Amino acid sequence: MSTVLDNIKCLANNEGIGITKLEEKIGASKGVLSRAIAKNSDIQAKWISKIVEIYPQYSCEWLIKNEGPMLKRTIDLQSESSDYNFSSHYKDLADSRKETIESLKKEIMYLEDKVAVYKKREE
Repeated sequence: MSTVLDNIKCLANNEGIGITKLEEKIGASKGVLSRAIAKNSDIQAKWISKIVEIYPQYSCEWLIKNEGPMLKRTIDLQSESSDYNFSSHYKDLADSRKETIESLKKEIMYLEDKVAVYKKREE
């Protein structure tokens, strides 16, 4: 199978969608990509262009030539689209995890206090 078709399948998989859904998202007729994948045939450049337009977080070099990383770096994405501000996403994730850890620490302290009370009762 061609590199481009393999990478289109990989992109769809990474997005958690099937090829049919990807065809829908790029405005292609049903079967345009799936037939090309099944028959290992070429697709029109306009579909590759549309994929790059709709999914700017994916590297064009990776999609077409299979060179470099699949996803662009955060700094590149910020200049293209604020929708893909991964730095902000990771900060939110880190903050959320910090809150979870603090909550669990409080629960552990509460349970340790309860254990201490039960131990005193047993003495």
